[in-house]
Amino acid sequence: MEITGWDGGREHQSAQNWLEKGQAALCEEKHSEAIDCFGQVLRAEPFNAKAHSGMSNAYWAQGKTEDALNSITRALELEPGDRYTVLTCTRIFEALGKQDYSREVLQFYLDKNPQDKEVRSQLDSLAKPADQAHFNDAAEVLKRQGEIQFERGNISRAVACFEMAIEENPLMADAYNNLGVINLESGKITEALENFYKALELKPEDTVILGNSARGLARAAQIDAAIAVYREYLRRCPQDNQAWSEYESMIRQSATLEWHPGGLSEEVVDIYLQTAEKLANAGDLTGAAEAVARALKIKPEAPEALFMLASLHYKIGQNDEAAGILDNALMIDPSHPRCTEMLKSIRNGNRNGAGVV
Repeated sequence: MEITGWDGGREHQSAQNWLEKGQAALCEEKHSEAIDCFGQVLRAEPFNAKAHSGMSNAYWAQGKTEDALNSITRALELEPGDRYTVLTCTRIFEALGKQDYSREVLQFYLDKNPQDKEVRSQLDSLAKPADQAHFNDAAEVLKRQGEIQFERGNISRAVACFEMAIEENPLMADAYNNLGVINLESGKITEALENFYKALELKPEDTVILGNSARGLARAAQIDAAIAVYREYLRRCPQDNQAWSEYESMIRQSATLEWHPGGLSEEVVDIYLQTAEKLANAGDLTGAAEAVARALKIKPEAPEALFMLASLHYKIGQNDEAAGILDNALMIDPSHPRCTEMLKSIRNGNRNGAGVV
């Protein structure tokens, strides 16, 4: 049987034209256009190694590491001796810090083309020990790619990138921290804490890692340790309202689990509240929160204690939370003057906070 009306030469010529357009677009850094052109080539000639190689270059320039690796791997499978493909592959592997892979590709090519002095020189340069800065650059590229994949929801790819970054630079604290975040979100709390501990050991000044460590400890129900780390984090980042709420929750849990008021009288409530007010006025909001938590443990429905709690929320800008607590207090004592005055102030948008300690 014979197929009529098909001109194979014309089809090849069209593919060649698209290939040249794609290479020109690459030179002009028009990467999306180049991908479209190489795609046209591959629709006509799926086994065109140069199109796969060009596609890899364009993907790499866009930061799509996995797509770039897939394309260059396919190009190598099709034409392992193609010079353009070999050089593209070597450049990508070097950027990723995979010198061993680069050497293998170059050596295979030179076995077939021993006269190529430029490629020989490139192989010789790879035989020399790379300096640490190069490895750090490769690790940074991998870490950034992992963050991109994480933002896109490609969690397994992100994990692979962070693990590769650590292979390149075992001292990269940010990569350990990022793995810890992924572990925590997936419920692997033990693994998360291990990664946070390593990250904090490498970069103790990093407040992001410190905050993540506090949250990890809280999820692990290590209340005392979580409180201690939250306290240090809030000392450095007092503007983090969410962390204040989380810290307060830890304080409440601590009071519930470890401190029992026994037969303490309501007079002790007043002592704790006076202490809380003094601490708050002195700027020690964490100490004030602990004192209020103990007062509420003795008398959960004490309007004055609820007023103090609302004041602490208000001081850190959590107006809605403060208003909700005041509503509860006024259900217990509708005539409580300080709660009434403060709630009115909040709802009128008075930032001076009349009645606030």
